[in-house]
Amino acid sequence: MPSRILAGHLKTCDGQILWANEDAHSLLGFPLGALTDMPLGDVLPLGPQMPQTKADSETGPSADMQVPARGAIDVHRVALRAHHGRSILVDMRGERMDDRCILWTFGLTAQGVRGERLDTLSRHDALTRLPNRIPSIEELGRTPHAHDSDPHRLLAVSYLDIDRFRDVNDRFGPAGGDAVLREVARRLKTALPPGAVAVRVGGDEFALVVSVTSRQQCEALLQQLLARLAHPYRLQDRSARLRVSAGVALMGHGEQPTEVMLQHAQHAVFFAKRVGGSQVHFFDAAQALEEQQEQLIRQRIKEGLVRNEFVLAYQPKVDMQRGVVIGFEALIRWQHPERGWLQPAAFVPLIEDHELVEQIGDWAIGEAVRQAAQWLALGVKTSVSVNVSPRHLLRPDFIERLTLHLGRFPQLHTGVLELEILETTAIKDFGAVADFIGACKELGVPVTMDDFGTGYSSLTYLRRLPVTALKLDQSFVRGMLEDAEDRAIVEGILVMARGMGRQAIAEGVESTAHGDALMALGCTLGQGYGIAKPLPADQVPDWIAGFERAPLWPTAGKGQQGVTG
Repeated sequence: MPSRILAGHLKTCDGQILWANEDAHSLLGFPLGALTDMPLGDVLPLGPQMPQTKADSETGPSADMQVPARGAIDVHRVALRAHHGRSILVDMRGERMDDRCILWTFGLTAQGVRGERLDTLSRHDALTRLPNRIPSIEELGRTPHAHDSDPHRLLAVSYLDIDRFRDVNDRFGPAGGDAVLREVARRLKTALPPGAVAVRVGGDEFALVVSVTSRQQCEALLQQLLARLAHPYRLQDRSARLRVSAGVALMGHGEQPTEVMLQHAQHAVFFAKRVGGSQVHFFDAAQALEEQQEQLIRQRIKEGLVRNEFVLAYQPKVDMQRGVVIGFEALIRWQHPERGWLQPAAFVPLIEDHELVEQIGDWAIGEAVRQAAQWLALGVKTSVSVNVSPRHLLRPDFIERLTLHLGRFPQLHTGVLELEILETTAIKDFGAVADFIGACKELGVPVTMDDFGTGYSSLTYLRRLPVTALKLDQSFVRGMLEDAEDRAIVEGILVMARGMGRQAIAEGVESTAHGDALMALGCTLGQGYGIAKPLPADQVPDWIAGFERAPLWPTAGKGQQGVTG
């Protein structure tokens, strides 16, 4: 089977490469991502917009090949500097974008009759016989059904992504998967209106270029296509069904190069898949900008981890009745060089579904254990609890990493580290969480269910999860002094916890009055701003000594052994 001909794309502005696709990296021999932010001159020694002498004419485009404000230019036999000093000869096409940047498309130069044949092959996918790149605005204008002169028509570029296509390959093998892709291509070609173009742009990804009169017409067409693609595929006396997500960029003819529109459509399909897939999502510039800003923040978070900008603050958990400290909850803070001291709400929501939450969580566990060892060296023996995100606890290597962190400080006592998981997580992934809790228990790491009372879980689930303690959600605790319903909920949870043999810790203890009310209901363990705000690590030893010397609740038992040693 002929190999796919690579088509590189570079977006450049002010002599800098802002974006490059995977084929551009492959053609030039650079690792994926290496071309971004590279000066264009490192790849094109004599840039397309720079003057050159006659002697240079064989290695670069001529000086008059300026990219116009509208339209495109074609430059042939351009020598590009590849990785490790190599050179490759390519044909290039440049299109001006709305932001004044230039989109360059390039592929290896072919020669003679063989070159013409290879050029034809290079434009089509060997498996499906579909084109392997979308046509440019100028190419669309040369088709028999061109509508570029009609101001009432719009150009739609759609990116179709088959959801979980690997399941088809796993079930039917590569040959079966190829057969399904050929049938997808056939259904697309037969369903599209005259003048529309179907393209295979990736393994299980297709693109469509269609002229429409309105967004409604476009959406109706795509919904019909998705329904057509959802019909069963017969393979080896068995059938397979596909779910396809579609992202769409819809603009006036010529407003943007089609390759840029394809990028927008690819961005839109991400949102279609994120909300469940098998649906159509239109590109939204404001949404894209927001996502771009979030990506920048995530990149900044990644850099912050490397630069040690994150720290843990420690909020005490106390036995209000005995007047002793039972441990601390580690809470992450970001010491941002420009924005100052940031609370978790400013950045954690942006990484909850991203691998960064795993990296942050792993760092927090390692830092909490290290800090506990440092306190122990000062004569302070206490436990530290760390919140674990749903994504983090389901990592296959979580227990391995946890064992590694604990092994670094063998002097620490069993139970020095506690982990807190959300009630909603425990019920959603019950089997995996039950295994997680069991593995932690074997390492001497107790697990607490956080924000208890918000997840509507059943007693059956709770009875089967060997958590050590339940943390009452602070919203109920804060309102229990004025709201009879909140008080009733707190009382009910405490009865439930005692019935299951679990400790109960109240979050949201805002005052001594909250503590009195909780102790009247039999809850003696508490945490909240009424006790102490989160503390820097170096203030913890003195705070413990001060609290146990003069407890907030005068009736607290005297002579009890605390956690200082």
